[in-house]
Amino acid sequence: MKDAPFEGRLAEKPFPRLLFELWTRERSGRLRLRREDEERLLFFETGRLVLARESLDERGFLGALVRKKVLRPEQAESAGHLAALKGLSVVKAAGELGLLSPLPLWNLLESFFVRRLFILFGWEEGGFDFEPGPAPPAESRFGLLEVHDLILQGIRQMQNDRLIERFLPGPDDPIRVSVPYFLPLLALDPHERYALNLLGEVPSLRSFLSKSELGARESRKALYAFACLGVLGASLPKAGESPAAEAPASNPVRMLEALNEKSVCLFRYVSKEAGPVAQSILGKALDDLKPGLGPLFQSLALLPDGRIEVDPSLKLGNGRLSAEIIRKIQRGFDDILMAEVLAVRKSLGPAHEAAVVRNMEKAGCV
Repeated sequence: MKDAPFEGRLAEKPFPRLLFELWTRERSGRLRLRREDEERLLFFETGRLVLARESLDERGFLGALVRKKVLRPEQAESAGHLAALKGLSVVKAAGELGLLSPLPLWNLLESFFVRRLFILFGWEEGGFDFEPGPAPPAESRFGLLEVHDLILQGIRQMQNDRLIERFLPGPDDPIRVSVPYFLPLLALDPHERYALNLLGEVPSLRSFLSKSELGARESRKALYAFACLGVLGASLPKAGESPAAEAPASNPVRMLEALNEKSVCLFRYVSKEAGPVAQSILGKALDDLKPGLGPLFQSLALLPDGRIEVDPSLKLGNGRLSAEIIRKIQRGFDDILMAEVLAVRKSLGPAHEAAVVRNMEKAGCV
């Protein structure tokens, strides 16, 4: 149940994977993490992390501002005294005293909060429990943080190689690269996008590590990020079972090739009939369509030769994608071609719509 409480151990579900599940399930409530005599409380609202006063180490924040030489010790002491005297947060106290203007204050606050979360990425032992419920009220929160960005930031700074190794598939296990709906939303660094593209071309982690230019440690860290984000997994065939032949309709690369064959054929017809404005006619149709296609297609664009450019992630998986993702890609490609045909009707008239379809049929594109 979406609203049910749950608990577990970090040895079985590491912190970034726990964040991922709360985000993708859009959970709201309180997460408590425990390790020996340490305890941390975090709050979520529909999957986003709430920067709440109840989660903030206020004394630690003032100390950090002093160490960064943002505040002098006497200024931090004044803010702490005012906060205690009037029951204010140290953030409001610093503002009341005019010690910092709002923009740098909020930037420093968010940076401090996030950096204190990074230590949780390395916790191997301890437990957690999640209690669903409303997030803290507006008056006790400072903002919301996107969890998918936080997961990547936290894993990039991890130093616990043993923990990373424990949660990767075996070196010779076949791997599965999926294309979740949120993949285009991830702010991947260039080296992470390189790793993701390489994963789509290798059969196992051993092969990936041997070919990766990142070096073993950074390669494993990128793999761990993909594993925690549900992009990478092991795909183990049953004993004695031979891999099934790949159906052309289940391969996004072949699907894209088929779409481009049709799109180029259509583009040539419109260029012949309408001249240079063909690019504008079809490009605008795709721009208008893009918002309704969802995150998988937000890199959609019409290339000068009439081919369709899509996010590279749609080409990953080598036929190992889930049936649901395949259906979404196929529907998207169908909608793209339909939008182009309708653009012909709108700009050139119904006769040309029928003519372009006949032309594609004669060329074997339909």
